[in-house]
Amino acid sequence: MAAPAAQDRIFDVAPEEELLYSLSADGKRKFMHPVVHKGHFWRIRRNIGYLLVALFFALPLIKVGGYPAVFFDFESRRTHLFGAVFHPTENLVLLAFGFSVVVTVFFVGSTFGRVWCGFGCPQTVYLEFLFRPIEAWVEGGPAKQRGLNREPWNARKVRIKAVKWTLFALVGLLMAANFVAYFTSWEALGPGLLHQPLEWKGAIFTISFVAALIVFDFGWFRDQMCTIACPYGRLQNVLSDKDTLLVAYDTTRGEPRTRSRVLLPTAGACVDCNACVTACPTGVDIRRGLQVECIGTAQCVDACDEVMRKLGRPTGLIKFTSEREQQGGIRHLWRPRNLAYLVLMLIAWGTFAALIATRADAMVEVVRGGREPYRMLNSGDVANQQRFRFTNQSQEPHRFTIEVIEPRDVSLVLSESPVVVAAEKVVTINAVATVPRRLFVNGQAHVRYLVTSDHGFRREMEFLLLGPFNGSGGAQ
Repeated sequence: MAAPAAQDRIFDVAPEEELLYSLSADGKRKFMHPVVHKGHFWRIRRNIGYLLVALFFALPLIKVGGYPAVFFDFESRRTHLFGAVFHPTENLVLLAFGFSVVVTVFFVGSTFGRVWCGFGCPQTVYLEFLFRPIEAWVEGGPAKQRGLNREPWNARKVRIKAVKWTLFALVGLLMAANFVAYFTSWEALGPGLLHQPLEWKGAIFTISFVAALIVFDFGWFRDQMCTIACPYGRLQNVLSDKDTLLVAYDTTRGEPRTRSRVLLPTAGACVDCNACVTACPTGVDIRRGLQVECIGTAQCVDACDEVMRKLGRPTGLIKFTSEREQQGGIRHLWRPRNLAYLVLMLIAWGTFAALIATRADAMVEVVRGGREPYRMLNSGDVANQQRFRFTNQSQEPHRFTIEVIEPRDVSLVLSESPVVVAAEKVVTINAVATVPRRLFVNGQAHVRYLVTSDHGFRREMEFLLLGPFNGSGGAQ
């Protein structure tokens, strides 16, 4: 039987140019071992990275107002941010903060591209400036790492790998414990783990689970988090335009490539050394244009500039630029879309700041209580159960009182009066409002309360009471 023609064959491998850089033609993963070039942008990234790592570990230890600078107190349902205390009932503040973050992401992505990914994202920071340096210290540089991975398993390889993964596990445990401290505080977590581990089983499980995720991510998954799992790269495609900042190769100056160290009249500046490719944490060949796998670390810029300096040629063959500049135009920093994002961002953050600045020392809410909308009493009056929730956001205890402004015929019985709320605490009390039946119109009656405290808090509240329908057609 004749062999099928070449054009009729079904390819069992993908064409090389259509593959992710982290995959080989047969679908197997290529592990990245980027060469570090300690150039201008690497130093900037290193300084930013060390600052972010230091902040991550320092914030649970720094005390502001008697609490950690950042503390998510789930037990008391409070969030402490640099001395300010937020409660779940502050929906408007939380909404303003969330909207501000989203609009900021849009503005930064539209204007600066993936600079966040390369310079500030925790995935990049911890991988490139914590885990990869540990790996290089134990296994050696990229060439030695690849050689070790190709070796058959022997005592030496087992020993080296065991040391590396042990260090990864220790770092992962430290990071996980510090992460949990954001929710428990080191003041409670440290002594609890040391002296009462059986009472902290939940924290121990959480630390172990988070540490396992950290080691899996930074020890094995690595660049695939950026190229496969993270949605930001896809979002960036929507946010980008011809003026968005990006890392790009100057094809006009670089092509055609030549491996000659002497700059020939007919050749471009690129010597096809592949230094830009071997330096990239995701394996991107930036000379092929903008790609979703590029996370903007500018490692290729440092690598290429280093080669150009060695050859005595001008740097900047690979640089931060924009698509419009590549085409010979002038980049427009401000354009309608990112100006709209900027205006929205300023409004959002301004609203958030105003809400923070005008926050009252106390809040009170009233909601319907009980399973029944109302209850008929033997006297013919109507009883409505309610719940008053008092939030004291100050550093001093408050004594709250509640009185009915109108109608005067409404009587209010409280489970506690006055209501004493300690500093930064929340107290909920039960109340029963008794209303004459004649006050209900179409099953409804409005009541106004006055809530005051000994620290000057004063608020009038209107609440809708439910009752029977009076008159024709109403339920009696």
